[in-house]
Amino acid sequence: PEIFPEDCDPPLDDELTCAICRGLLRAPVECRCHHVFCKGCIMMWLRTNRTCPLCRVSVQAASLVPAHPLIQNMVGNVKVKCRSPGCSASVAVSLYTTHLGVCEFKEVPCPHDLCEHRCPRHTLEDHVKTCPHRMLTCELGCGAAMSAGQLENHSCMLKLRLQEAMASLEKWKQEASKRSQRVKFLDNTLAEIRLERDGLKFEAEDASCMLESVCNDLGKTMGERDFWKLKAEPASHTLKSVRNDLEKTTGGRDIWKLRAEHASHTLESVRIELGKTAADRDSWKLVAVGSSITAIIIIIIMFISPSSTST
Repeated sequence: PEIFPEDCDPPLDDELTCAICRGLLRAPVECRCHHVFCKGCIMMWLRTNRTCPLCRVSVQAASLVPAHPLIQNMVGNVKVKCRSPGCSASVAVSLYTTHLGVCEFKEVPCPHDLCEHRCPRHTLEDHVKTCPHRMLTCELGCGAAMSAGQLENHSCMLKLRLQEAMASLEKWKQEASKRSQRVKFLDNTLAEIRLERDGLKFEAEDASCMLESVCNDLGKTMGERDFWKLKAEPASHTLKSVRNDLEKTTGGRDIWKLRAEHASHTLESVRIELGKTAADRDSWKLVAVGSSITAIIIIIIMFISPSSTST
């Protein structure tokens, strides 16, 4: 690279400076007048001039020779400050190119195609990891290779399936939450049932005590029952005897039953005849009433007739 006096540390001496470019000698060559210039600078000068730039001595390109090795060594040992922003290193000119190849502050291009970004070498690794032009492989299953920017908009079927699976998972989570609430409700209900069961258990114990008391009373009652059973056996024999006597009288009862039925039929006939007699009585009653009315009319006529005659 072209190096100027202000780039050197310490500042560059004039003996090692090219009179044409005013920079550090590069590939120095010596003229016949022993003036030293950069090879590139003097060759460009001689295209339009045939004299030394300093002393005006006639000079030809064929007469140029490499500078003395001492001068070349002095040029190679000049300390130059690194131009990379942030780098404070000072290295010999002969090692400057090598230093630039490893300088952590040297701006280098991104190795990915299509990426025009330049950054210091020490930040290149971080940039490479996040570069939108880095090549990636779809990790959802299709295996397609593409840049990171393209991968962001990559509509992979497996990705869509994953989204569906996530949606289904979210649905199951909600269902599980509902079931968890249901289980919690059932746990509370079970706790209430257990409390109620304990209450019923105490009541059952009280009832058991009462039942035991009743059983004792029942035992006493059964003893009394056996006592009265023994007394009831003679009465049972007496009742059986009465039943036998009653069965003997059943035959006579049937005879009187037949007689009662005959009397009932006779009474029914009498009632029928009596009904007929009542009808005849009503008929004769009407005849008598009619006769009475006729007699009254005749009497009235008899009373009325003499009166009419006298008139």
